[in-house]
Amino acid sequence: MLALLAGLFVGLGVWLVIDRVQTKALSEIFDKELENQLHQHARESLIRFGEYRNAITLQVRMLANHKRMAQYLDPLWWGDDDVVLFPKVYVESRPIWMPVAYKWQSDILPSHMILIDTQGRLREIYRFKDKSVPQDLVDDVPLYTAESQRRAVLTTLSGEPYLIVSEPVTDNALYNMGSLVILVPLNSEFLIASQQAVKAEQSIVAVLDPEAQYILSSSDPSLVPSGDALDKVRESYVVTAQSFFDYDDSDLNMLFATLLPRSAFERTGQQVIELQRRQRIYGAGSIIGAFVLFFVMISWYINRLLGRVSKVARRALDIEQHKPMHGNQLLILEDWIREFINMVRKTREEMRERHESEMRETEELRSAIMTTSLDSIITINSQGMIIDYNATAEIKFGYERDEVLGEELSELLIAPRSNEEFQDHLITCLTAEDWESDPTRHELYAIRQDGQEFPVELAIKPVLVDRNLLFTVYIHDIVNRRRQENEIRSLAAFPSESPIPVLRINSQGVVIYANSAATPLLDYWGCRALQTLPVYWKNKLEEVLQNDQNIEMELVIDEKIFSIMFAPIAEFGYVNVYARDITTTRKAEETAKQRQNELVHVARLSTMGEMATGIAHELNQPLSAIVNFANGSLRRLRHDVGSKDDIMDALDQITTQASRAGEIIKRMRGMVTRQQPVREIVDLNALVAEVGSLLTHDIRKKQIAMKFELSPEELFVRVDPVQIEQIVLNLMRNASDALKNRDPQDRRIEVSSGRTGEEMFYVAICDNGSGISEEAMEQLFDPFFTTKQEGMGMGLAISKTIVEDHHGSIYAKSGLGEGTTFVVELPSNTETVKSIAI
Repeated sequence: MLALLAGLFVGLGVWLVIDRVQTKALSEIFDKELENQLHQHARESLIRFGEYRNAITLQVRMLANHKRMAQYLDPLWWGDDDVVLFPKVYVESRPIWMPVAYKWQSDILPSHMILIDTQGRLREIYRFKDKSVPQDLVDDVPLYTAESQRRAVLTTLSGEPYLIVSEPVTDNALYNMGSLVILVPLNSEFLIASQQAVKAEQSIVAVLDPEAQYILSSSDPSLVPSGDALDKVRESYVVTAQSFFDYDDSDLNMLFATLLPRSAFERTGQQVIELQRRQRIYGAGSIIGAFVLFFVMISWYINRLLGRVSKVARRALDIEQHKPMHGNQLLILEDWIREFINMVRKTREEMRERHESEMRETEELRSAIMTTSLDSIITINSQGMIIDYNATAEIKFGYERDEVLGEELSELLIAPRSNEEFQDHLITCLTAEDWESDPTRHELYAIRQDGQEFPVELAIKPVLVDRNLLFTVYIHDIVNRRRQENEIRSLAAFPSESPIPVLRINSQGVVIYANSAATPLLDYWGCRALQTLPVYWKNKLEEVLQNDQNIEMELVIDEKIFSIMFAPIAEFGYVNVYARDITTTRKAEETAKQRQNELVHVARLSTMGEMATGIAHELNQPLSAIVNFANGSLRRLRHDVGSKDDIMDALDQITTQASRAGEIIKRMRGMVTRQQPVREIVDLNALVAEVGSLLTHDIRKKQIAMKFELSPEELFVRVDPVQIEQIVLNLMRNASDALKNRDPQDRRIEVSSGRTGEEMFYVAICDNGSGISEEAMEQLFDPFFTTKQEGMGMGLAISKTIVEDHHGSIYAKSGLGEGTTFVVELPSNTETVKSIAI
């Protein structure tokens, strides 16, 4: 009876716990699976909606780009006429611009097709249904037209959701004539057709207004009518709302929703839970019955054997009988066993304490040795498996102790290229006659956890413990030692391997050391290693040691130029001599200077080519004057009219105009002619004025007001006039180009000059253009960087090189919308002469 009651109680308790846990688990699994299926169905519904919408937009594109539309629009010109107030409307008749064989391919017809001109005015309307254009569209037509590419907008018009697709239309000359706008209502028919005959059981798709939280339209208005609040719909349906894929230009953030009835899913879930509960009840009853039957049989068998167990236990434990054998035999046996166990426990405790004390001392000593060792100490068994591993090894190899125990040492910690060598050392250690002798050290490679190999010094010591053969492996990291050895070898070989001459000379002028590359220097000095330098160079070395400062000088040896540096080591009384061949460098510098001159010349040619029109206009004026004065003089002489003085005045005018034309040609020839840089003393103001005269026609043609505020004093500088004229010309042309987007009445350039200090002069060119951004300012003077569409990006880079070659500077100050000012600073004549002399 006790077994039966206990079985029922335990079984009932277990069933209640399992029923609660499994019911909850089943509910969670069912809910999760339901949610996955719901989201999957919602994604598929949205994809079908998007494909259906793409089909409609494709039809709109085909219609807008049809040749009949272009032919219709080609002779058409929409001006400001009364058609704007009364657009042409097609109700039953087909529009002229619609192809004869054209048929709307989708299941749902649009409500309107509208042609809108570039000014956003309605020109022609084709109604599929007898319904007027929504007033919201009429009020805000530009919001729904296509400027250069197709637009697809989801919005509401007069409270109803619409898909509005607009496509630009052009005539045969590809001139933009406006937009073709198609209105498709997002009603129940559209939503049903968008699912393309793929219907989930009892599912509904709808369009939501997320702000007002109500249904705009649904595929089944009888169950989910338009205007229902979302909270009310959620009482009967599971709702999943998603954003549309590609409607970033919509003015209304509508959502696409998928609705599934709650009742069907809740009923299915409850049926599954009830089925599982009945099965658990049947199983629990069977288990309880089997448990009770088994427990009764075991109890009967134990009661039968209890007497015999008591006698056998008493004789086995050799316990005297202090108590009568009558009564509960199991309790009597329990008392005897308890006494015997107490005696065994006491003896065992004493032995354990003594053994633990000995083991603790041994372990502490071993742990201290293992922990403080600078080498990795690893113990392996006869199979090569790791059984012990100290802290130093953890640090060196990156493995924790628990990670390596039981792993094979050769495979885990020895590099593959040294694995065979390690095995040979292990076999040699086994076959050695004297295990007590010091182990032999070997160098090989180990590998860390991260795969990095490093050199180590390894020793193996065999140990016999409880008839078990073990090996203690000592591993010493020799990375630093190898590195130091390599550094010493490399430092020792560095001077001899150096491709440049390296010498060491003592205070007496004796060459202590010279590498093979120093042979040209020794030949120049006429000596060899361990010989004394000539007197001049010996005195030079003594001077270097006394001043204790590096001295660098250049020597020309056999058509080669060497840069020689004397580095004194005064503490040890010798001088290190380093030399390098700079012949190629000097030639490269000369070549670069020639290339720069050529590039400047090309830039001048390009600039003068652009200025050809202006120069021709300037030459035309004096030449026209010469022709007029000459013709007038001929007529007077032919008809004998006028006095001699009048003819002399005309000839003077001809001479003046001819000199003016010659001066213009001379200036142009000086700008174009290739020549080597020539420095001469010129007035900076005169250079600026001459460049301004070259640009007179170009400035007048571009309607730019140019103002010169030059310094009243003469600013004499020592420069190459042609190069400086090129810089100023380039900056003035850049300033005029920066004004092309401004109104002609507001284009200004100011050119000024003056002093920036006692010995520096400047020229500033300032415009009121759009300015330069901060990003462009950072690389303004870099080669090939330009803010012009047609520029090469070399003008400012060349200008900067020329100015720096004249010991000057060039910089710019600008900001977006604030104009730009370029400033060129050049040293005065006195400062330039000093710099050149140095």
